[in-house]
Amino acid sequence: MSSTDFQVDVMRCEEQRYAAMLAGDVSALREIFAEDSIYTHSNGLADDKQGYLNAFSSGEFVYRTIERFDETVKMVDDGAIINGRIRLTVDFKSGPKLLESRFLSVWVKNGPRWQHLAWQSTPIKT
Repeated sequence: MSSTDFQVDVMRCEEQRYAAMLAGDVSALREIFAEDSIYTHSNGLADDKQGYLNAFSSGEFVYRTIERFDETVKMVDDGAIINGRIRLTVDFKSGPKLLESRFLSVWVKNGPRWQHLAWQSTPIKT
């Protein structure tokens, strides 16, 4: 399989992750995230897989819209690094918020499938 084919596969997985986030699909996210995944939010707080899924399923945050821009994919051995910009509307328990960030999303090949290993986002000052 060529590097381009892997890039297409990874971006398909990234699309599935965002779709699951918008749909509130905890079961899909449980499969998508690697067991040792880490999710670093734009406020600097970080969750492991279970912490993120617990917060997500309890309604601490609900994703309403997700727009991505300027994405690039770099293949590294059995992994992929995606970076770009993202704009999300999220309902928090404290109220709705528009988040605009630069992000880094890391995927790894675990056997025959890709799994999400890490997310890091940094707010864009407007």
